[in-house]
Amino acid sequence: MRRALKWGAIALVVVVLAVGGFLAWWILSDDTPGKPKLDAAPTATGGPATPVGPWHIVRRPEVFVGYRIKELFGDAVLKHEVVGRTPTVSGGLTIAGNRVTQAQVTAGLGDLESDRAARDTYIHDHALDTDKFPTSRFTLTAPISLPANISRGQAVHTTATGRLLLHGVTRPVTVDLQARWDGPTIQVVGSAPITLADFHISAPNTVIADVDDHGSFEVDLVLAPGRG
Repeated sequence: MRRALKWGAIALVVVVLAVGGFLAWWILSDDTPGKPKLDAAPTATGGPATPVGPWHIVRRPEVFVGYRIKELFGDAVLKHEVVGRTPTVSGGLTIAGNRVTQAQVTAGLGDLESDRAARDTYIHDHALDTDKFPTSRFTLTAPISLPANISRGQAVHTTATGRLLLHGVTRPVTVDLQARWDGPTIQVVGSAPITLADFHISAPNTVIADVDDHGSFEVDLVLAPGRG
């Protein structure tokens, strides 16, 4: 009887150590990407003489729409920030005078990826249900005022008011943005807070971790002249 208890206790310790080691690996072993920011001021030449006109999003390795949210471990004692991104982004904007008069950004959620395949599978199959809701879309609903006579390389900090379609639900959002026109391209980066419940998304709850109900979506976009 004592021997059985001894071996049972040893087995329990091994299990606890294994679970603890797995959690430590899960939480600490990755390198979470930083929040999107403007590239260093370019010295590019060419492109239109002013940013006025239509611009379209181009596909580049650095272009993405994504999320940033916290996973919760041990009844939320431990919190770990995670990031997922999709490079499948399309859309564009129009500048007239010193205002952005139209903008729309569409993201393919089926291509969302983080640093964990298991997390991505759960998000696709359960949280976002991307087979049923494969895209998300932001549509500008009010013009964005820009500084008069913007010069090449000038960073602009502004906000965009619009509506976000996510998980089949459309809600108003305000996105904090930074942008820079360098002549051939415009770079736009930004983020906005979101609450999963507002979009009828159940915060993931698994045997490994729970997920916070509050997070943010992020964008890093590059646009070229024309409608694409």
